[in-house]
Amino acid sequence: MLKTIRCLSNNNYAPFASVETMQIDIADALRARDVLVTEHLHSEFPNPSLFKGQLSDLALFKGRRFFLDTNLSQNHNTAGQSIYDAWSLPRFSFLTDSPLRKLAELKQFPNLGLIGVVDDDFHDILTAFDAPGQGSVFFPHAGPAPLQDQPDWSDRVIDVLIVGNVSSPHTTASWLKAASGGDAAVKGVLDKALERCRTGTESLWSVVGLECQAAGLDLSRERRAALVLELETQLIAGRRRDLLAAITHKNVHYCGEVQPGADLKMGANITAHGKVPFLDILDFMRAAKVVIDVSPSFRNGAHERVFYGQSRGSYILTEPSRFLAAEVEQDLGIGFMPYDSGQIDAALSAIFDRGAEEMDTIRHRALPHYATTHTWAQRVDAMLESLGKSFWGA
Repeated sequence: MLKTIRCLSNNNYAPFASVETMQIDIADALRARDVLVTEHLHSEFPNPSLFKGQLSDLALFKGRRFFLDTNLSQNHNTAGQSIYDAWSLPRFSFLTDSPLRKLAELKQFPNLGLIGVVDDDFHDILTAFDAPGQGSVFFPHAGPAPLQDQPDWSDRVIDVLIVGNVSSPHTTASWLKAASGGDAAVKGVLDKALERCRTGTESLWSVVGLECQAAGLDLSRERRAALVLELETQLIAGRRRDLLAAITHKNVHYCGEVQPGADLKMGANITAHGKVPFLDILDFMRAAKVVIDVSPSFRNGAHERVFYGQSRGSYILTEPSRFLAAEVEQDLGIGFMPYDSGQIDAALSAIFDRGAEEMDTIRHRALPHYATTHTWAQRVDAMLESLGKSFWGA
């Protein structure tokens, strides 16, 4: 009788981040699969009695049900154990970034849980840290169904849109000094790892491990994790800073928060909007011919900007990633940026030289592939399948 799946989705109020929009879109995709979803909006001022009531209602339901949260955020205990284990309530946590940024939360994860990772290389990190639960599944970033009303190439008023914060003020030299703590061997590892990650698609966790091994450094997993996070922050910030300094193409718009002291150099061709709510970013994407996604930490996955930009009909220029190799090879509205940031103008010229008619043809060819491959509909199918295998005997 109780055949319908029920879900309580914990949504975070975060208007300047994409996570709130993604949570809403995931819930909508689950509803399209006939899952009965209740959403709890969490903020800095939570309503604990409401949350407890909603969680209790879900736990008391006798059919298939699960709790959905993001970034391992909802760890709750009762009588000395995880509430999910105590109440036999399966949990699926969508990890939107590297697991290394959530190691403290990871320790509290229940046995009755699954973790969805956005990069297929992140499973190695969870294994290295003996992650609790029933394992991890590949749950890559995605986007909503394609926007129905999309402007043609010639009607898009923004040539190039770049989105993302510059969260490190360091030059490479000052970063190496600060991150190594004066240890020459560690400095050598970071220097080689940074260069290696600038020019290849190996995972950052793997690169740091291999460079430590080559240098004869036997670091604890916690120390290695700290170095990877330092590397990730500098890699992303440096790449964004270099691209913004190098690009001379006209009509470029940049949305992002810049760390004080970052010494960001931008030409008069760039209109800087500062920190912008994500819903406004979606409007920018609809108006943009090309969206540049700067996220070199995803080497076997992709940032959500790739797919939200595609849903708005933009052409996406992103970091090389094994996960997107087929889309780039088949010319499905995605191209890889050159590793050399100084070649960004040449990469853009190659796109714009194709002309409006060809770019509209590419968009019309790319959207059906996107709609059947990289929307939240496909991702929740994989989520429900993994929950069925792990908890529902299906």
